[in-house]
Amino acid sequence: MLDCESRSAVDWAAYFGVSIGELEFLNQLPRSDDPNLGFVGEPNGVSGLIPPDSYGVHAGPVARLLRTYGLPAEEKYGLSNDELKSEVASGRPVIAWVIVGTGLGYSLEYTTEAGEIVDVAPYEHTVIVIGYDSSGVTILDGGMVYWRIWALFDTSFAVLDNMAIIARQD
Repeated sequence: MLDCESRSAVDWAAYFGVSIGELEFLNQLPRSDDPNLGFVGEPNGVSGLIPPDSYGVHAGPVARLLRTYGLPAEEKYGLSNDELKSEVASGRPVIAWVIVGTGLGYSLEYTTEAGEIVDVAPYEHTVIVIGYDSSGVTILDGGMVYWRIWALFDTSFAVLDNMAIIARQD
């Protein structure tokens, strides 16, 4: 099932004391052939594909929907390690767009029906960075918590331009 963005969003919301059902969240995401505007394809689709096939959704639509629940979600692109560390050190976990398993991957350009060019990646996935040390990051990935060395995390995170959701500080 292609529900990692919804799973990450509801887990992230829980850190801030907001309870949201995963299917409730998933069903409220707009649908589009552009992952920057909405969920692409069918949530029950096959993983690893790119638009226009079932794919998932990028940070913008997820952050916008989180804000409707009163959460301070802000989509970020090009998030640096220093910014990520600052967020996590301040008790604000970060949703990060990576490749499944924080593995190696690559991006491709996809042209939407509207003619927009969007970077997409086979096996796009989301995780929540909940901790770090000098050697790596601690990740919440659905029901699993695991650790990855910085070099592997950075390579996977960079595939989609260090796309993330942070807690906006006003």
